[in-house]
Amino acid sequence: MESSPAADPSTSAPVHASLRESLLVFVVLGILVLFELGIVKMPGIARVPAMVALVALAVSKALLIGFFFMHLRSETRALKLTVLAPFLFPAVYALVLVGDAAWRMLR
Repeated sequence: MESSPAADPSTSAPVHASLRESLLVFVVLGILVLFELGIVKMPGIARVPAMVALVALAVSKALLIGFFFMHLRSETRALKLTVLAPFLFPAVYALVLVGDAAWRMLR
C-alpha cells in the first residue's frame, strides 16, 4: 500500500493542515475578532493602550493566517523570512518619521 505525499515526511510535498486544525485556527481567529470588538466598545479605556492592543491582535491574526492557511510553517527558513520581513518595514518607517518630526521641531 502506497502512502500519500502529505503523510510521508521524507518528501518535499507540502503538509496540509487537518480539518480539525483548520477549524481550530478559524475559531481562534474568531475569538481574536471578538477581543478586538470588546476593546473598541469598552468604555473608559485609554486610546494608546487600546491602539497597542488592536495592533497586537491584528499582527497575531496575520501570523496565524500566514502560518496555517498560507502553509508557511512547513516552508524553508528563507521563504519564511522573505514573507515575514515586510513586518519590519512599518517600524522602520515610523522611526524615520519620528526622527524627521524631531529634526523639524529642533530647527
